[in-house]
Amino acid sequence: MSFHQKCPKKVILKAQKGDKFALTQIYELYKAPIFHLAYHMLRDEHRANDVLQTVMVKVLNSINELSNTKKFNGWLKRITHNTVIDVIRSNKKLIDVSDESEFEYSPEEIVKHIDNPQWDLEQFFAVLDERERIVVWLYAIEGLSHAEVGKRIEVSEQNSRIIYSRAMKTLKSLASDPRYSGKTSGGKYE
Repeated sequence: MSFHQKCPKKVILKAQKGDKFALTQIYELYKAPIFHLAYHMLRDEHRANDVLQTVMVKVLNSINELSNTKKFNGWLKRITHNTVIDVIRSNKKLIDVSDESEFEYSPEEIVKHIDNPQWDLEQFFAVLDERERIVVWLYAIEGLSHAEVGKRIEVSEQNSRIIYSRAMKTLKSLASDPRYSGKTSGGKYE
């Protein structure tokens, strides 16, 4: 379930020559990581499946362009990220946010919160809207700057910061809420 798994070089080379069995092996090996990344960013199973299919079509059509088989995992992850971002961009509900006071939260601070074993990451991401999820993911998890995140989702750097700030305010407000802490109800809370 990770983009860090190894796909044998000979499978990639065969896939580049159009070998259908090799393409099937790649699909079977990477369908779970592609789907899970898309699902974490979109929180919609149907759209995550659409992303999976779109990514695999892109792989099929452009695998010949991959010159270094050692970069296959990163190449595939980049295609997945870009496809998810395309899905988010195409969503007409996404509107530009107005300027508001900015709150800074470091990537270390957010990672500290979401890596806490008491937290249920699935519930955390379910609370955020699509843009908040993608901005938190790209900034805090993938380590992109707000300028890079803004370019990716076609908003200004300032808007990326504001979206991130809103997500962090939501996260902090949920930190004390037992429904999102991963603790069982009726238990003693720290």
